[in-house]
Amino acid sequence: MDVTTPESLRVFKALGERYEDGSYFNENLEVACHCGANTYKFPVNWPVDKKFTDIRLCQCSDCRLQTGNLASWLVRAPGRPFDPESTPETLTAYKISTSTTRYFCRVCSSQLFHRHIKAGSSLSSSEGDTADSDGFWIFTGCLKLPNKTQFRLGLVGFVDKTPDGGLASWLPDAEYTDSCGIKITGEHIKRLHSSRSTSSGTEKLQGGCHCSNIRLRLSRQTGKEEERPPFTFSDNTDLVIPHWTSAEQQPPIDWENPWWIRDQLPSLEGKRFLGGHCTCVSCRTIAGTEVQSWIFVATSCIELILPDGEVIQWPSRETLVRGLDKRLTNIMGIYQSTPGDPGVVRGFCKECGANIFWDGFTRKNLIDLSAGLFSIEGTKEREWIEWWTERVSFVEDTKGRHDIGTLMERGLREWRVTVGIA
Repeated sequence: MDVTTPESLRVFKALGERYEDGSYFNENLEVACHCGANTYKFPVNWPVDKKFTDIRLCQCSDCRLQTGNLASWLVRAPGRPFDPESTPETLTAYKISTSTTRYFCRVCSSQLFHRHIKAGSSLSSSEGDTADSDGFWIFTGCLKLPNKTQFRLGLVGFVDKTPDGGLASWLPDAEYTDSCGIKITGEHIKRLHSSRSTSSGTEKLQGGCHCSNIRLRLSRQTGKEEERPPFTFSDNTDLVIPHWTSAEQQPPIDWENPWWIRDQLPSLEGKRFLGGHCTCVSCRTIAGTEVQSWIFVATSCIELILPDGEVIQWPSRETLVRGLDKRLTNIMGIYQSTPGDPGVVRGFCKECGANIFWDGFTRKNLIDLSAGLFSIEGTKEREWIEWWTERVSFVEDTKGRHDIGTLMERGLREWRVTVGIA
């Protein structure tokens, strides 16, 4: 959809006309979901205004549970993509509150737009918004900037909704604010790192999406037989062993201590899951965020709580792909592989759009679950998850787009030192 309408053109000069400062109205911001069912173009002036390139992150619980990620990544929309009273058939509109609506692709679940119309919020349409945006913001993961323009890390908001700092802990050099817009220093965030979750001593880790149609319950790993090869299997993950490592240099999978089963923290029983962050093009586009946070979980550790309260074990890949259980097809959308993702299956909540899982063709009974689903308390759940601090997966995909991936790798290493991880 081209957003160049007669109404929006009133705020721009004609194509090719020079401004007094030498800039031209000759560029577009392009928004597209992963499957291609939704495309939008917004005309902008060159050079591109920083309000369209400086990313704002929101760490509130609504954003975490509705996206499945640890934050929403947003920039202002230069114009209104569509009439909010008539949502396109290719989009699902989900109202988080009376003032906030999210729009995601019905097919691939790509998070595309956020609309907030209530004054007084850090994402309010009243705060210097563009003339025709009507309260719309764009999820940056689906946004392509004009050539030679890059995103920058701007504001990380609602940090007070994450008792241990949340994603902000791993993003140094940003501007941080609380839910009232009051600035928070980086030193203050460092003091939050030692905060512990109240779920540390529980037998199950609870998670779920924003609308609660999909609720999850994880059991602690113990290294038992069904969590290890050959029952549960995966090849090496790019998070730990970069994809450009030659086959000869890749270590074999340790059948007794596979990479997805991590040691417990001192004084705690049970092993932990591995958690990490991915910046590959597919994850970015589908999540709508520049960073997708995952945890790797053996399916034998996952219970799914259906809307009627029935608890079932995580279903097989075949059950999900072929739609064999109507109880699941009613609540979970399945997006299968594309040419760029051979054999990949992803799942999302049909109601609120939360990103739920990733499953690859080299996997057996091991899936990635979106980490934001388990951030109900706003913490990193260190008692359950060992966060990988050596690498951001597919950080190479961010080249020419932004330097946030490499910035986050530095933040992860600094965080590791702060919290005393050997």
